[in-house]
Amino acid sequence: MSINNTQSNETIYTLATISQALECSSVPGVITLRLENIIRIKTSEWKECLTEIGEACAVKWVIHNTNKQPTNITAEEAKATGIKLCFSQKYSCHRWETYESKAALRVVQKRTKKNKCSAFLRVKGFFKTPKFYEFVVTKDHAEHTPGNMHSDICTLPLAKKYLHELAQQLEQLSKSASQIRIDMLRAVDRYGRKSERKVNYYDIWNLMNKINNKLYHFDKDQMTSFLIWMNNKLPALNFNIFKANTSYSPDLSAFAYGFMSSVQQEKMKTATSFCLDATHVISSNVNEILYTLLWLQFLKRSSLLVDPKQFTIDCCAAEVHAIQTTFPATSIQFCIFHITQAWNRKLSDSVKIPGSLPSEARILRGVIMKSLQEIIYEEDIDEFYHKIIQFKEDFDDQESFLDYFERN
Repeated sequence: MSINNTQSNETIYTLATISQALECSSVPGVITLRLENIIRIKTSEWKECLTEIGEACAVKWVIHNTNKQPTNITAEEAKATGIKLCFSQKYSCHRWETYESKAALRVVQKRTKKNKCSAFLRVKGFFKTPKFYEFVVTKDHAEHTPGNMHSDICTLPLAKKYLHELAQQLEQLSKSASQIRIDMLRAVDRYGRKSERKVNYYDIWNLMNKINNKLYHFDKDQMTSFLIWMNNKLPALNFNIFKANTSYSPDLSAFAYGFMSSVQQEKMKTATSFCLDATHVISSNVNEILYTLLWLQFLKRSSLLVDPKQFTIDCCAAEVHAIQTTFPATSIQFCIFHITQAWNRKLSDSVKIPGSLPSEARILRGVIMKSLQEIIYEEDIDEFYHKIIQFKEDFDDQESFLDYFERN
């Protein structure tokens, strides 16, 4: 004769009271749903309660057998046909099954979370009791201890409440991923449960990618999404949009846009000095055209850039031409960083010592660069010109570089 050890509790639990149906486990701070103890859950809250039970008990319950009960019949029809169940679904522990990698093992390979755990949880709903579903654990966990800090917690997904909080912070705040993680770890230490995994950087970055797609990508096609920004989203936020005429090109995919926020527009109207950096090699397209001239003319026509006194630019002849054409009275100065870069490239190409070792030429280039830096940082105008004359005399044998120096 078989004995049924299943125990039933008459209380109908809700999300607010479900913790009362759980018991302490062998792991401090982790609770459990006792084996073969049937509990009743309010029908409208059974999914939320299942999630809460999993997070409180350090288990992720995964659907093992989906519901196959009829859902399109009434209680009267079910009674007439002898059908008792309106819902029946079986869940297995997230560490169910096993996994063996077919690839060669790596030293830092992550351990699989699968370890043949045999735990099952059954959720049932009956036509005669529509107000509640029944939960029961029919098989206990094996090969692992749910909630074990060293070997089990790391296999759990992040709790839903933390995912929700992460999403809110990523969407609404301007904190870095590092600061968000630190703040949430502090909150978990104060109020979190021992059964929940802590936030890591992968959680943040994965969610950030999803949010970026939600907030910024409006179509699978990148150009379609970009045009939605240019034609709809940014104008609605009072952005000033520049669109270049690309009819000269037979390439229908060619485009050129610029945009400025309302804050940027106000700052530009009152500023007198500007830095203009030509960004080169922004894509793999070798036929890109620099629209600096048209962009500056657009800003001038829009009364955003009225009477600039000075531009600081990199060593780009196209930028010089664009500025002088649009604002002929504006002074232009070159960025020291870009000038030094240009000098270094030219020194490497042109400064040679015939018949000497490469190391000797390298030492000479260092001496020349030191003299050039003394010139460029000189504040007294007379001393500045004196150092230029002295530089030409000191290195008069380097004709190629001196020719470049005088022309530029």
